[in-house]
Amino acid sequence: MNDLRFALRQLFKKPAFTAIAVITLALGIGANTAIFSVVNAVLLRPLPYPHPEELILLRERLRGPSGFESGSVSYMNYLDWRATQRSFTDLALVRAEGVNVSAVDAGSPPEHIRAARITANYLSILQVTPRIGRDFVEKDDVPGARKVVLISERLWRNRFGALPLALGQRLNVDGVPREIVGVVPEKVRFPRSCDIFVPLADLRADHDFLSRGNHESFSCLGRLKPGVMLKQAITELDAIAADLARRFPDSNTGRQVSAKPLLEFSVGEYRQLLYLLLAAVGCVLLIACANVANLQLARGIARRQEFAVRAALGASRWRLARQVLLETGILALLGGCCATLIALWSLDIIRTISPANTPRFQETAIDPGMLVFTARIGVVTTFLVGIWPALRISNNASMTNDLHDDSVRGNDGAHQRRAREIFVVMQMALAVVLLAGAGLTLKSFWRSQQVPLGFDPRGVLTMTIALPSSRYDSPEKIVRFYDQLLEKVKQLPGAGPAAICNNAPFDHEEWDSSFHITGTPPDPPGQEPTSEMAIVSPDYFRVLGMPMLRGRNFGPEDVSGRPGTIVIDELAAVTIGDNNQKAASLTIIGIVPHTRNNALGDKVDIRNLPMMYFSASQFAKGGQNLMVRTQAGYNPQALVGLIKEQIATLDPEQAVSEIATMEENIGESLASRRLTMTLLGVFGGLALALASIGLYGVMALIVSQRTRELGIRFALGASRGDVLRLVLGQGAVLVGLGLAAGSLGGVIASRALRRVLYNVTSLDSAAVIGAMLALSLVAFVACFLPARRASLVDPIEALRME
Repeated sequence: MNDLRFALRQLFKKPAFTAIAVITLALGIGANTAIFSVVNAVLLRPLPYPHPEELILLRERLRGPSGFESGSVSYMNYLDWRATQRSFTDLALVRAEGVNVSAVDAGSPPEHIRAARITANYLSILQVTPRIGRDFVEKDDVPGARKVVLISERLWRNRFGALPLALGQRLNVDGVPREIVGVVPEKVRFPRSCDIFVPLADLRADHDFLSRGNHESFSCLGRLKPGVMLKQAITELDAIAADLARRFPDSNTGRQVSAKPLLEFSVGEYRQLLYLLLAAVGCVLLIACANVANLQLARGIARRQEFAVRAALGASRWRLARQVLLETGILALLGGCCATLIALWSLDIIRTISPANTPRFQETAIDPGMLVFTARIGVVTTFLVGIWPALRISNNASMTNDLHDDSVRGNDGAHQRRAREIFVVMQMALAVVLLAGAGLTLKSFWRSQQVPLGFDPRGVLTMTIALPSSRYDSPEKIVRFYDQLLEKVKQLPGAGPAAICNNAPFDHEEWDSSFHITGTPPDPPGQEPTSEMAIVSPDYFRVLGMPMLRGRNFGPEDVSGRPGTIVIDELAAVTIGDNNQKAASLTIIGIVPHTRNNALGDKVDIRNLPMMYFSASQFAKGGQNLMVRTQAGYNPQALVGLIKEQIATLDPEQAVSEIATMEENIGESLASRRLTMTLLGVFGGLALALASIGLYGVMALIVSQRTRELGIRFALGASRGDVLRLVLGQGAVLVGLGLAAGSLGGVIASRALRRVLYNVTSLDSAAVIGAMLALSLVAFVACFLPARRASLVDPIEALRME
């Protein structure tokens, strides 16, 4: 207790030192706590189901020209998997989709809500029971069954006030009245953000759905039997897939099964990014520790005689070392408390700037586990910061010298100088690594914004409309609705051309398919050319400012019942060839520029598929994106209310969703890159600041210790310029060593970033050179200020110092 009181008294005697040390540690520990909270929530925390490691997501995969590509599961293949496999307790199908929901007989406006279409056994595989009410049963999942629905706990609270009377009430789901039979617990978050759960009964009555070649975006969820390893299950599923390929070669040739743990499937693409950020904040913590360790060493110089006297009075080496470690521990404790506040603030910012569709990011919080992590970081920090000063001070031989040699008061030995210099070099090197990483991500983000898109996104308003098949059960009804809507929208004030498209650029959807060029030999299975597809109305190309390079646009003659026509992009034209005017049974009537339709650098964009456009009048589809180009100077958002009114005149029960401008959609597609760039930039800036402060502190201490020497140099004829160069040269050596080590580390670190970079090589020298120049400039200022003070030393006053 006496040691504790003494340690507190010593720290309060030097408030400037204590404040700087606490703030430095708080920044390092706080950054680590914040990022580890994200890593813990996204990657480490188990999914909220019993035995989550047993949950496996299955997808079909098809061998294509660029390798195996994951795809949705055919319902008929799912039935064979379920009947044949022995590795899983059961298998279920699940698909996320949008539905229009309104209360029956309540006159409330419709809402577009994200829903999950599931088989009746889905919740039982998750081993989850409804919050209230019951789960689906098998009889709910057959054609002609009573129309029922499950709602999420969130919808139950928001719409029904979490009252049990919600059970038995009816909701219009895509125009079909359905009875609420249960409430799904909030912990069910796959598929993400679904508030409505509907059985497959209606789809099972659809003849097309029962076609083995029909793939409608379903995934398959299974739970491994106890004791069964994933590799065993994959081996069994591969055998089943091979058997199906032999039995049904037209639909299943080349198809295999991919299997991933549900957690890995949900967050796998963010795994490397989060570990990179964790490594970055680890570097920040090391810089902070080195900084405070240098402060402790410098402070120890002024207290050498104090510890020497205590040793002479009988204090043991352990007692002295413990005193230093105790003071460091108090600094770490205070820094940890402040770090918790910094982490809370940082998490709010991270949640705000993270992409809306980032899995589990919104679950991050400072919980008791994170407080334990912060405490552990504090213990590690105490060791890293305090161990060298403690060992140095407890050296008896050194203390004997300190007690009898007044002439060296305020100076340190070669070992301490070397230790401080090593700490500075380490800080410089780590700062270069972080700045190089930040530079690479900044350059990657800048280049992703400069990529030619092939269309003009400015002033384009987009929104999603999903016409329910219950009310729009024929192509004629779908075509009539959209034709009437487009005519109404074009007449609105401020509106220019309007169009529909089911696979609009940057709408998070993907629709691709293989095709065969008429008059050419059949391609081997899995080697057919592949193209992205989109169903569009004639003004689509005008809305996006895409010129017709050759041929013509869709016209009044391209309607249902007439020969099928398509417009292709220039990349598809290269694939098909100038002499071929047919792809499958469709006639090519025009060629337009190639466009970038997906998030730049993602797995779809990398494939860089050609594009084929189908006429919306010939290939009617209920789910579409409405796209309107506004007139110059007109705010696109001003059209939203007017468009909703026009939709209500055609169908009062029809909702819209995902309202945004095209530029906002493009910005959202870059959100993950922006997040990476922002966080690495912050960590790089923090590292630069801490390293420069550490360098300044060491150079100031060097000048203070060499004051008498500098006075002698002045007395012997040295000019102020000579002294300035002498001190700057000493700092330049430290900075140069740090830059050399950092450049090597930057090259190594940049290779770890290659998967998150776009159109930037991992060995991009400009980023490393830029980081070195930035650090050199700041380091020069940090060295120049103490050097200038040294050049202004009064020789007479300096020679009077002992």
